[in-house]
Amino acid sequence: MAQEIRIPKLGLTMTEATLVNWLVGAGQPVAREQIICVIETDKVSMEMPAPEAGVLCPIVEAGRRVEVGELIGYVAADQAEFETLRAQHAVVETQPAEAEAKPISEPERTPAAEKPRQRPPTPTPTPTQAKTPGDGQRIVASPAARKLGRELGIELKGIAGSGPDGRIVLADVQKAAQDGGQARVDAQYDFGLVAQENEMLSVAEEIPIRGIRKIIFKNMKLSISSQAQLTVHTEASAEAMRATRALFNARLQEGQPKVSYNAIIIKAVAHCLRAYPVLNAVVAGRHIRIWRQIHIGVAMDFGQGLIVPKVRNADTKSLPTISGELDDLAARGAKKKLLPDELQAGTFTVTNLGSWDIDEFTPICNFPESAILGVGRIVEKPWVRNGAVVAEPRVTLSLTFDHRVIDGALAAEFLKNLKDRLEDPRLML
Repeated sequence: MAQEIRIPKLGLTMTEATLVNWLVGAGQPVAREQIICVIETDKVSMEMPAPEAGVLCPIVEAGRRVEVGELIGYVAADQAEFETLRAQHAVVETQPAEAEAKPISEPERTPAAEKPRQRPPTPTPTPTQAKTPGDGQRIVASPAARKLGRELGIELKGIAGSGPDGRIVLADVQKAAQDGGQARVDAQYDFGLVAQENEMLSVAEEIPIRGIRKIIFKNMKLSISSQAQLTVHTEASAEAMRATRALFNARLQEGQPKVSYNAIIIKAVAHCLRAYPVLNAVVAGRHIRIWRQIHIGVAMDFGQGLIVPKVRNADTKSLPTISGELDDLAARGAKKKLLPDELQAGTFTVTNLGSWDIDEFTPICNFPESAILGVGRIVEKPWVRNGAVVAEPRVTLSLTFDHRVIDGALAAEFLKNLKDRLEDPRLML
């Protein structure tokens, strides 16, 4: 009997995805759990396995947006059943594409580059009878929708309500805010104003702006255009970090994850965010919202676009626990196994370019977060200590922050306290 292939719901917030490509051709045999296609949300690509062994019968073409639960194909029991399904459905004659996984070999070297950050996608309501209020017509909206509209400065007139009798509900305003933000960003780009191909220029490759790259376009522009960003830099001794890492790793039991420098930095950042909560905040309309939870994102790049998985409640976790979570996130990220929920709802981001021998850089806030920490490589430098020049491991720390939310003096104080904790981990006890 044919097995259905449906788009899975990978996390609470996932509502749709793009069917990027089929990896097996129509009518070709597949094994159980063999990867047959790749789907992509706005945050991450994921590989889908075959539910059973048999013959692949795809019915949705690659490149199409598909909803959670949507039927995209079948695995027929045999060739005869495949022919039966072909007669009943418009089978897509797929051109199998090779998977493009480029995992980074060592998890500790993965946390990387500057970052985009995505605004969590808002579930799209299923409109019953979408009605748009016209001029002179009374706007019917829920109190929550009116309140959010006032906070975000969004006119309810013109929003199609998805509630009973066209009533505008909270989700409608949230979607209008999200769509409006995208429209404002798209308005900044005139895609016609590009260098045209001529006798002096010829195109080597065209890369579609979609998925992760589309989110990078959107959020980098939103980050720069909507925030007043400023970066402060400092240097810290890395001797204590080296000693702390060595101390923990010397006492590991078999199977326990090694403590990484990134884990120590995340723990120190989480500790400082408890002392300086305004750095754990976002701008929401006419308010600054300070989050109760501390969910620290760590930028990772696997060669196909930057992703920022989160270490949840980092302030409550031990160094070995944080290290174990980082290893797990990196390993699953390299295999495209991360869930959409693991890539959103962050409150602060850490990006480390030390693995690429970068000493110092200016990170961009991971919109809509208000601050991000950039970390350079640990490098031996001549340093004056007690009147003598010594070789000392040093690391550069760069804090970019939204000056609308965070005063410069407070940001400098935060960075100094972070430096103090990294140089003396006992301050985190």
